[in-house]
Amino acid sequence: MSKGLSIFTDVEPSAARVDGMPHERGCVASCKSSDTSCPNSDCKHWIEYEDDLNCSLIATDRNPSGLTLREVGERLHISFVRVCQIEKGALQKLKKRIEKPVSGK
Repeated sequence: MSKGLSIFTDVEPSAARVDGMPHERGCVASCKSSDTSCPNSDCKHWIEYEDDLNCSLIATDRNPSGLTLREVGERLHISFVRVCQIEKGALQKLKKRIEKPVSGK
């Protein structure tokens, strides 16, 4: 049995290009045009936040200047303190990557 095609796919946004220009994912465009939440809760970009149509990509588009850590916590249903802990860990990992030279295989 063949799988039906769906606009709600899990394609990497960075891979979506038309003629070298960035192209919006089909599911994001569909949700925006119909102003309905994304039904694909299995997508790695899905968040439980109705105001942003349950999509982290739409949240990013709607907030081009970024979100505060409190807003991130609200959208992910975690505390501000936990968001700060995650941010601190991510910054430490980035710092290690920057300081450590990349070794070739």
